[in-house]
Amino acid sequence: MVAITVLLAATAATFFLDFGSGNIGQSAPQAAFTFDYDSEGSDSLAIEHRSGDSIQAGNLYITVSGASGASGANGQHDFTSIGAPAAGSDITAGSRVTFSEPSLDLSEATVTLNWKSPNSGKSIQLASWEAP
Repeated sequence: MVAITVLLAATAATFFLDFGSGNIGQSAPQAAFTFDYDSEGSDSLAIEHRSGDSIQAGNLYITVSGASGASGANGQHDFTSIGAPAAGSDITAGSRVTFSEPSLDLSEATVTLNWKSPNSGKSIQLASWEAP
């Protein structure tokens, strides 16, 4: 009876903790980000890595929702396409990237910063910003 219970617990842990997918030891980076919104003139959003793990720029993207103005403003934007260094470059504490599009109104937008695992393709939200 005890052996069956242990076997069932181990099977459940393997399934729920995703040990069977080959991602053992891989985890999302731990980093803190701040957002600085400039509503005067440029209507831009600066995203700054404040502290924590360095992250390859190619593994980051932002998702914008609720913005109005430019076509294509809502949706997913690769971090490298909004002014970050090349995909293989590291984003470290002090790195700052500004998201700005012509005729874009972020005054009612929500922006999330996400990390995509290079091995599994799974994503996790690292930070988010909502318009004031």
